[in-house]
Amino acid sequence: MPGCRPLMLAALLILGGCASGIESGGNFPSETFDVNTTYDAAYRRAAEFVRVCHTAPVYRYGVEYSDSHNLDEQFAVGRIAVFEVSEPTIHLEEIETKPKGKTDSTVTVTVLGKGMWDVRELAAVKQSIQSATPACRDAKG
Repeated sequence: MPGCRPLMLAALLILGGCASGIESGGNFPSETFDVNTTYDAAYRRAAEFVRVCHTAPVYRYGVEYSDSHNLDEQFAVGRIAVFEVSEPTIHLEEIETKPKGKTDSTVTVTVLGKGMWDVRELAAVKQSIQSATPACRDAKG
């Protein structure tokens, strides 16, 4: 039985990773684009988009969304994750900002690919960050 321990440990690590939401390298809708502003300004634009379009609105049936923010100035990376309050370990959307040059940045947006977390959501995030004006996803299609 001692020979099975590494396999059991590997299985637990894989299951734990699957439960934590969007995983890097997964097959989720994603888009990377450049913005003519610094990475921290792009991060603030993304945070405003998330607030206006997801965390501030009131949804039917008591659904609530929240977000987690991480602006790491040492490594010059900003990350925002959106999740349903009742399921905080499942990220529905992740936005990452990094510097590209001194005055521009690269943004990567990844969505779960289900329901409203689809390619139209990617387009809304991109438009919002590039224009510095939150433009929520078109619900009509």
